[in-house]
Amino acid sequence: MDEPRRPAPSPARSDAPEPGVRLPPLLLDDVARVLAEVAGMSLRDGLDPRLVDGLDDAARASGLALRVFARQVVARDPRAIEALVEHVVVSETAFWRHPEQLAAVGRIAAAAVRPLAIWSAGCATGEEPYSVAIALLEAGRAGRGDRILATDVSARALDTARKAGYGVRPLRRLPHDVAGRWMEGIAGASDLRVCREARALVTFARHNLVGEEPPPAGPFDVVLCRNVLIYFDGSTAAEVLRRLVAALAPGGRLVLGPFELPLGEAAGLRAVDEGGATLLAAPGR
Repeated sequence: MDEPRRPAPSPARSDAPEPGVRLPPLLLDDVARVLAEVAGMSLRDGLDPRLVDGLDDAARASGLALRVFARQVVARDPRAIEALVEHVVVSETAFWRHPEQLAAVGRIAAAAVRPLAIWSAGCATGEEPYSVAIALLEAGRAGRGDRILATDVSARALDTARKAGYGVRPLRRLPHDVAGRWMEGIAGASDLRVCREARALVTFARHNLVGEEPPPAGPFDVVLCRNVLIYFDGSTAAEVLRRLVAALAPGGRLVLGPFELPLGEAAGLRAVDEGGATLLAAPGR
């Protein structure tokens, strides 16, 4: 997920549709409540456009009228809920976000004497785990047995990630020299594809950070979950953070988005400077 937008104040509850919204606010509240339960995201404040637009897109993709689809979501229809999650949860992301953090991961990797296990949680369409893979290769880790597990709640996003093909916008922050080493052209297409060596480091799997399912099998030397916790309410963010920390190896590093660092420190993690990037260290060695 990308950087947060600050929500506007919540509108007053009413049975009349609000401007630009084709559902009664009370029904929209109920849809938002279901989404919060299944994906931990609180999107009702300020009529977050992702909720309104995603609901409309999901209804259209399902071939249903908006109000009919919304009522199916509220009735906990599994197919409707899955469609809503697919169209709301995934946000735009890009390669090489917060490069100072990627450089820090590269330094950790360069100093490691054994294969590293890394988890990219909430990986969306794959730009983050592939950026980490490139950072490892830039650090000289080719052939060292490192593995990156990338997970997301959206099966559709994971399908895109596995194809590893990207246009200009997701690649806009990737330095040209780095792109020249680790991206390759796709015959007959304008997109570039992540090179085979970087793709081989990453395994994708579906996982819901908010669900009852346990974290992926670790422990992990590094866990990245950047700009995800900010979309959860306080109790959900705290529970997800607890699970992320539990997946870390002793002394492992948790990489959060800059806005999320206070959450980690409040949970008892130690902030450490890694060459200009602030990471959070789990207790241990």
